[in-house]
Amino acid sequence: MAVSAKLKQLIGKSSKPMYFEVEKGQIRRFAMAIGEENSIHFDEKAAKGAGFSSLVGPPTFAAVLHDIDPFLDDLGFEGKTFMHAEEEYEYYQPICAGDALRVVHKMAKIYDGLASKGKLIFFVIETRGTDKKAKPVFKGKRLIVELKN
Repeated sequence: MAVSAKLKQLIGKSSKPMYFEVEKGQIRRFAMAIGEENSIHFDEKAAKGAGFSSLVGPPTFAAVLHDIDPFLDDLGFEGKTFMHAEEEYEYYQPICAGDALRVVHKMAKIYDGLASKGKLIFFVIETRGTDKKAKPVFKGKRLIVELKN
């Protein structure tokens, strides 16, 4: 079983850039949602005392800094046939309130496998975030799985 030529053509495709301004409230809500208690995510004085420019996003904060749905729509994904399987992030600098980030998604890899109910297609999407000076801030990798009957 092999990935179709049509799907292989998606490898290397990139999204249009998206721009995000990181807000204090966004960092606080995310930190509360994941049960983070470190004051650098809630108290600007504590964050600055720790050497950050403002409140700093928790380790998985980059997950909120992208809207991947338009990219998946452009690639022809049908929302009811796929699911998010895993993701990971690598950071080059902290994400702080007040940062303006440029985010781009890219289809990095596609492969297939078998399941008891059909064929699985695995899509690896890389996400890169850069700052105003085009310096890398983070790189993410997301695995999406689609079941084909």
